[in-house]
Amino acid sequence: MSKESPRRKPSRRAQVRFLEAGLQALADRGHAGLKLATVCEQVGATSGSFYYAFPSWGDFTTELIRYWREEMSTRLIVESSAIASAPERLGHLVDIGVRLPHRSEGAIRVWAAHDAHVASVVAEVDRERHAAIATAYEAVVPDVASARRYATAAMYLLVGHEGSAVGSVEDLRWAFRALLDQALAASAPADRREET
Repeated sequence: MSKESPRRKPSRRAQVRFLEAGLQALADRGHAGLKLATVCEQVGATSGSFYYAFPSWGDFTTELIRYWREEMSTRLIVESSAIASAPERLGHLVDIGVRLPHRSEGAIRVWAAHDAHVASVVAEVDRERHAAIATAYEAVVPDVASARRYATAAMYLLVGHEGSAVGSVEDLRWAFRALLDQALAASAPADRREET
């Protein structure tokens, strides 16, 4: 009687290929288009390869949301927090906000309306992003309440852009920059404000 050899653990590289394909499927086809066949087609792999990388579709979607959170929020927040200059950090956060995969994020927000786990992760990501933005604004705006309002406005711009069919990424960049310029001007000493 032969023993079955233990299942080898799939490489992280193989998993990431499927996860990136899942994000791309969300961008291209929306939440309703996130299907096994679509993900496999994006990767150029068979369903057998998929099930070698992930034990089930549910494991994949759970990991997809975790991966999105790590790559599109947590890692970027840590990266930005290493920037010592508050205005530079805020500028970097603007660049991050503009570069996010907005179509994927919009599809994830639609998905969240149908899935409690996804909704809880999206809510946590929004809170983390808001806190990071508020912390950066607190370093340039004299009062905490105003800094938090600027952060809230930035989140409204981001989430609104991701759910809207109007406006471009350049419009979003302009809006983020206008908000940042307003905060910096409001926080400048009175004598510098009079010069401008």
